[in-house]
Amino acid sequence: MNVLEVKNLSVQYPGTEGASEIVKDISFTVEEGGITGIVGQSGSGKSTAMLAVMGLLDGRASVQYRQITVNGKAPAPGRNIAMIFQDSLSCLNPSVKIGRQITETVRMRKGCSRKEAAARAEELLETVGIRNPALRMRQYPFELSGGMRQRVVLAIALACEPDLIIADEPTTALDAVVQAQILQLLRRIVRETGTALLLVSHDIGVTAAMCRNVYVMHGGRIIEEGTAEDIFYDPSEEYTKQLLKDAKGGRLREKEKRNAYDPASGEEPLIRMTHVTKIFDADEGVRDVSLEIRKGEILALVGESGSGKTTAARILTGMLREDAGRLYYRGRIPQRGRRMDSFGGKVQMVFQDPYASLNPCLTVRQALSEALDAAAGFAGRSAVDGRADRHPLTEQEKEERIRKILALTGLSYGDADRYPHAFSGGQRQRIGIARALITEPEVLVCDEAISSLDATTREQILELIFRVQRKIGFACLFISHDMHVVRRISDRIAVMYGGQIVETGRTKKVCSDPWHPYTKLLLEAVPEPDPVRAKKIKSGPVKEAAGTDLTDAAGGCCPFAGRCGYALECCRRERPEQYTFGDRGVSCFLYSDEHSGRRSSAYRMTSQI
Repeated sequence: MNVLEVKNLSVQYPGTEGASEIVKDISFTVEEGGITGIVGQSGSGKSTAMLAVMGLLDGRASVQYRQITVNGKAPAPGRNIAMIFQDSLSCLNPSVKIGRQITETVRMRKGCSRKEAAARAEELLETVGIRNPALRMRQYPFELSGGMRQRVVLAIALACEPDLIIADEPTTALDAVVQAQILQLLRRIVRETGTALLLVSHDIGVTAAMCRNVYVMHGGRIIEEGTAEDIFYDPSEEYTKQLLKDAKGGRLREKEKRNAYDPASGEEPLIRMTHVTKIFDADEGVRDVSLEIRKGEILALVGESGSGKTTAARILTGMLREDAGRLYYRGRIPQRGRRMDSFGGKVQMVFQDPYASLNPCLTVRQALSEALDAAAGFAGRSAVDGRADRHPLTEQEKEERIRKILALTGLSYGDADRYPHAFSGGQRQRIGIARALITEPEVLVCDEAISSLDATTREQILELIFRVQRKIGFACLFISHDMHVVRRISDRIAVMYGGQIVETGRTKKVCSDPWHPYTKLLLEAVPEPDPVRAKKIKSGPVKEAAGTDLTDAAGGCCPFAGRCGYALECCRRERPEQYTFGDRGVSCFLYSDEHSGRRSSAYRMTSQI
């Protein structure tokens, strides 16, 4: 029996040159107690179609259909149908505590007392795997991690007791481990409650891991449908074949091999952090972090949300000041009060959200010109460090730089006079990259620069970064939680957990033979674009883990001890140092002679997990 039936749905928006049809005569069904997927690139019309089903499109939209029914009746959002959106933070009221947001939904649905609603809210939080629900009920959304907020949104959806849940990109911004936990949780809820799930995603691996039936959308149309096995093993449409090819990675990593930086070589890293600590409220931040990046190298910094990756990046770029430790640029310590000046505009950053990081009131030309002016100002002031001043660029020189960087990043010169809203997400990210590269940086920091992009656009941006980096030779710190991506683009990898670096080494070696238990967990949690393999992904417990934050490290123990299946007694009393074996470093007592037994001088260290 079908819970949801949609027949001949079309959505149009008015425009200056006539109506624009975003969704074009699509039909699909969702089976009772099953999981159905709709997959496609960003802009294919997936989310618009879901909002039309929910009746949430604004008045400008013209929605036409022959049938939209849930269990044979017109859908009633909040009653028999609920929706989970991509950005959990924007879905929750930032000024209202979690408990009240859930209890209000329970009372609207059940008409019960406040006490009964509060008890039900705690039960729902327990159902979605949140530890200590009574405490979380008293907290605001900003006090929770991304994974915890997504669990709260799911609890609110379940409070409606729906027949159908529509999940629109529910795990896009989450790291692999938390993503796997959320997917496992969704699967369990479908199995235990009989609620049907419609999963909308551009992530091929997630779709393969979850769905029994799959619809492929492209250009507002459903171009292919079938079982997951039909779609993934024997696709008939070229578009679907390309989606699968992009998800599996293409041919990006065909490059020369480099040796990892060797301290004995005498070569000075371009930029280096040593024993850097930065602590915020609630003991969050980074502790005793050491990183180094040499010229022409791509270093990947990976770890789950809240592990401290962005904090480390902001210290490295001069946006934050460390509480302790040292930052070196070209072997010198930048002036503490004028660090960004000391960099001379040679350290640039590409952010996760390209639209939020671009001024919507500036054209592309104005944004690039502004970046050049700012870099010229930094260069002038950086003379305090003994570096030569540079003359300001003339307008003609600026225009030539703009023309070249647009061509280099795959944009046309005609794009220079357009505003950010006129571009797609992938094009806006190209603009962000162009703005960073136009200053000819020596260090580029990419902070989750591709996490919100679909597989095809992600491949294009990765190819762009890789190609330009090889041509120009800048050093790159590539921050990501996507292990599929970092294993292909980076030379070396540093794994962060609980504000600390837990493993470093050559990317190929780390990904093929992880030494730290957390690195192994990260790699095992990545969903493959293969229905059989993807359903075997490992995520650990569905319930949020205890003892996983910087508080444990501050208290003198291993931050991963609460989740580690290899934990020793000493892990709960002491914090491991970084043990180094050639170009491999690992913070785990399994590699310590003191705690794991002395090894012979001829012993060649291998993975102990």
